[in-house]
Amino acid sequence: VGRCEAVLFNALDALDAHAPDVYDRLFAPGDDWKARQPTTGPPRADAAPDVYLRDAFPSLRDLYMAGELEWSEGEPAINLYEAPGLFGAHKDHMALTVLVPLTDPDAFMGGGTGFWPPAQSL
Repeated sequence: VGRCEAVLFNALDALDAHAPDVYDRLFAPGDDWKARQPTTGPPRADAAPDVYLRDAFPSLRDLYMAGELEWSEGEPAINLYEAPGLFGAHKDHMALTVLVPLTDPDAFMGGGTGFWPPAQSL
């Protein structure tokens, strides 16, 4: 397992352990799956995932290992910053964004992520 994937596994496992409702609210197959998808991106015609996935892949790690998670282009990734590195305001268009700082917070200044309500433009 590469370093990026190891970090990803840690993040997925932490979400499954400490926020198990993330799976049910965003990824679990069911009749209401389409209604639970993000509304900030372009319209999607995707069919809901097969219901068998809920039993076959009951965790985010399981979904990842089965190739059932959708990523933004170029993701998942580890982004390394040097001062004054930053991402400008943007929309991910995904149901879930996970940020994992790899540096001790006392080792740098700045940082932070802002989230805007869906009705507010950037």
